[in-house]
Amino acid sequence: MDIFGSDFEDLFLKSGLTLAEYDRLVRMVYEGTADPTPWSGFLEVLRERLDANYVTMILRPPSPEHPWQVVFAGEAKPEIAETYNSFFYAVDPFVNLPVGRVMTVEEVVNEEEWLRSAIYQEFLSPLAVRYYLGADLGDGGDPCCRFRVSRAQRSQNFGDAERATCQILLPHIRCAVRLRNQIDVTEAERQLYAGTLERLAVGAVILDKCGKILRSNDAATEILRQRDGLSVINGRLHAAFGGENRELQGMIEHAVSGETSPRPHLVSGMSLTRPSGRPNLGVVIKAAPMTEWSDSAESPAVVVIIRDVEQKSQASQSVLQRLYGLTPAESTLALKLLGGMTVDEASEQLSISRNTARCQLRAIFAKTGVTRQTELVRLLLSGVAPLA
Repeated sequence: MDIFGSDFEDLFLKSGLTLAEYDRLVRMVYEGTADPTPWSGFLEVLRERLDANYVTMILRPPSPEHPWQVVFAGEAKPEIAETYNSFFYAVDPFVNLPVGRVMTVEEVVNEEEWLRSAIYQEFLSPLAVRYYLGADLGDGGDPCCRFRVSRAQRSQNFGDAERATCQILLPHIRCAVRLRNQIDVTEAERQLYAGTLERLAVGAVILDKCGKILRSNDAATEILRQRDGLSVINGRLHAAFGGENRELQGMIEHAVSGETSPRPHLVSGMSLTRPSGRPNLGVVIKAAPMTEWSDSAESPAVVVIIRDVEQKSQASQSVLQRLYGLTPAESTLALKLLGGMTVDEASEQLSISRNTARCQLRAIFAKTGVTRQTELVRLLLSGVAPLA
């Protein structure tokens, strides 16, 4: 349907919406993609507009493998709703509707049969649901969202105005669901990469165009908290010594100016002296990739990577056991060695004899194919264990 052609004009007139009301609902659909619980505000406003007791968006239908993902407006009754997730979804006749078309339940199943059904008697009736309106949204194949609206017995069935209101909103709901899916995929990727950096004990700080910190990961936060070689002053990174700080600021400014350059992203690095005498911090400064269609003051402009050689990358004991066939005792010892301990120091901390520790080390060598402790540490650091 062309929602901006004559069909839209007819639907808009039938809906009884004013232009201001329609504009508000559409804005809330798209703004709802950023809500902590997406579309909760929009669904509540629509529920009131339709005189409904529930308005629901099922974003992931329940299945034997996965629970449903649902947002709704109405009185929460988790103990009843859970029965749909665990059983009634399999006998629900009001599913697999023609995509993009608003329908009432009476158009799908005989009304008398519907009212006698188990799903109505044991699930919908306790929720005070009598009249049911819905649509499936998608671009073919499995629907991306099931949109449902219900009314109580005291009301009357949905009329042309309510159907038209839902119908003209469906294309916008479909677009917003697609947009939210893309946001969720991007966030999942971000968390994956951020988690990888954390496990490798690599600090990452993102700066805006003014050199102010937008965000940093946990590894960077810990390094900055120590104020040993690098710290935060007025929201900006500062090196401990004047000469190094001037060089650092120059590199950041250079990266900011390169952020708008069509040339390959500028990368520079330096070593920062730590007043405590501990090993220097390694710092890499890189212009953040430009976003093609937006230019906000809060857009990332510079990425600062910080490496503290004393911070050891993380590896899981269970992962080491699976990767190399180590026993629990052997994997525990391997983690101690990966953390920089000698065999003697590890045996003392683990409260085992040196002979036992050396026997375990020989077994680790045999299973990993190395012959020296330095080779073992190199293998564990360069392998996939810290990434798991």
